[in-house]
Amino acid sequence: MNNLKKTLALVAALAMTATAFVGCGGSDDASTSESATEAATTAAEESEAEATEAEESEAEATEAEESEAPAEAEVPALGAPDGSLGEGGDKLTILCWTEDDLSYMYDVVANASGMAKDKMNWAQVGTKGGEANEKYAQYFASDDDVDLYFCDADWNMAYQNNDEYSAPLSAVGITEDMYANAYGYTVNMGKDQNGVLKGATWQVAAGGYAYRTDLAEQYLGITTPEDMQAAISDWDAFWATAATVYEKSGNTTAMADSLGGVWRAYSNGNRTSAWVQDGVITADNSKACLGDFISMAKTNYDAGYISTASQWTDDWLPQGQSAGAQANKTFGFFFPTWSLGAGSQLSQAEGEEGAEGSTYGKFNVVSGPTGWFWGGSWICVSPKSDNATEAGQFIYYMTVDATSMQAYVDAKGDFVNNKVVMNNTIAAGTNSNPLLGGQDQLATLSESASKIDMSIATQYDATINQTLQDVVQLYCEGDIASEDDCVNEFLDKLAASLTDVTVE
Repeated sequence: MNNLKKTLALVAALAMTATAFVGCGGSDDASTSESATEAATTAAEESEAEATEAEESEAEATEAEESEAPAEAEVPALGAPDGSLGEGGDKLTILCWTEDDLSYMYDVVANASGMAKDKMNWAQVGTKGGEANEKYAQYFASDDDVDLYFCDADWNMAYQNNDEYSAPLSAVGITEDMYANAYGYTVNMGKDQNGVLKGATWQVAAGGYAYRTDLAEQYLGITTPEDMQAAISDWDAFWATAATVYEKSGNTTAMADSLGGVWRAYSNGNRTSAWVQDGVITADNSKACLGDFISMAKTNYDAGYISTASQWTDDWLPQGQSAGAQANKTFGFFFPTWSLGAGSQLSQAEGEEGAEGSTYGKFNVVSGPTGWFWGGSWICVSPKSDNATEAGQFIYYMTVDATSMQAYVDAKGDFVNNKVVMNNTIAAGTNSNPLLGGQDQLATLSESASKIDMSIATQYDATINQTLQDVVQLYCEGDIASEDDCVNEFLDKLAASLTDVTVE
């Protein structure tokens, strides 16, 4: 009911009240009636004034909401290379640990720039993302060709802070003012310690919880994402629901896909301080960063609510299917936006449509127990590049140009680093993800995307995250005796591996 209708209803109600006073009156009926009528009139006038004020307030709120939607800022055209890098190389060689994203980028960049598709060449380092950090250093030490390379958020700073590994983006015609429509944290993460822009990203990595809709209905009677989110709205609710799932599944289905998945969601949703501060890792600060994660992990691992599989192993993703050795071992996965599109981890978890055990289209995604994010990748330029013009074109059309970024969203379904493109895509309702039964994951995770803060990230986070997951896995498996021993083992391993950091 709008405010005008409320006002008219109140006037009518007060008039009826005045009439009731007349019907019940004694010797002062006339004065009572007049008094009641005057009261009704005054109240109605006051209500109408309040209604007008409320309508004005609503109008201002609407205007404020509309003003929050970013207007598209004009960005400069791609500049010319500054001459510090080579030109005319045979191939634009792009170093990365996977071709999942690149395979979609080739067409987008070729169509936008006119560059021949076969000009772009993927250089595989033969490893998983977490290990690429070390493999890259070995690759750079060789004479192998490299023009561009992708860096994970856990360790991109190590390469951006090394001038032997990374050239300023200005060397290929890319400048910071081109990112007026980008999410601010991505620009800050692309700068080295001197504030020089060394990397740019095409994606925003908000995280969610992707769950099996068929199992949700079978074990919980839940048929909508809204009801699923209500059932796992915080960590206490998540583990309470996990207990029900485990019981109803005959003690076979874990709520969480891995300890690593829980850590990613917990860490990037709850941690508020950097691991390394002024070159030091302290026991007290480490315990603050860890919070109650270790005890939470141990309790729920022992209860069967966290899968025994580890991320990036052969056992991890097949848990999402309904046949095979790992069938139905997990109810859902903690996945970021880059794991939900075509060719992603979710597609591998579901299996091919029509294949035995495939759960294709039987997943939905919700925000889960906490807002969180997981990484993302930045594109950097090698000082060895001999294709400066093509390197600039690749970066520009994948991280700046709205038209080509829209084409990438439409093809891959990734959450791109352009607020206008994403708002337009979500408003248009054009992203219907078949992996999620037609759900639009971009709309679900858009609020989390706007809140990502990586100000506490350090170049050591890859080592710290992996070390922690390794020792917590050992603790949960019974190879480390106590939580205190687990923390001490964690710090001892960091002291041994991070030689340029003091661990106290």
